[in-house]
This record gives sequence, structure tokens and C-alpha cells, in this order.
Amino acid sequence: MKMTGYKDKQRIQANQHFFAASTSQWIATTPDRNLSQVLHMMEKAGQGFNLFLVPLPHDAVYDINFYQPQVEGTQWLGYFEGEKK
Repeated sequence: MKMTGYKDKQRIQANQHFFAASTSQWIATTPDRNLSQVLHMMEKAGQGFNLFLVPLPHDAVYDINFYQPQVEGTQWLGYFEGEKK
């Protein structure tokens, strides 16, 4: 399926979100909180964290097990260090 244009991009973004988790907190992107804000909040907390792309809307309900979303098709994007305090 070939997708082009702004409306296609909006549709894809509405059906996925980013999820960041450390051993003490998690946070996800929402219409009011973008990826840059999520990364900043997690880095500020001072702990390392994992980042995932979850192929569901931000308001979907799903299980989180061992700090990871339990959703088929979730992509692990990497591990990031928090700010050293």
C-alpha cells in the first residue's frame, strides 16, 4: 500500500505511540506530549530507560510486563541513559 501525504501521516501517527520505561516510571506520547518531551522527562529522572514504538493509539489498554508493552508488533528502539546527577 503506497501512502503519501499529510492525511496518511496523521492516520499512521494516530494508531501508534512511543512508550518509555525505567524501573521506576513510564511515560507515553499523547496528542499533548510529543516524543521530545517524553525523552526529556525520562532523561531528567536520572535513570536509564528503554524506548518502544507501540502500534496502538496512545489511549489503548494493554499489559506491561517487565517494563515492556505486551503488544504484538511493538518495536524496541533502544536503551537511553538518564542525566547523571
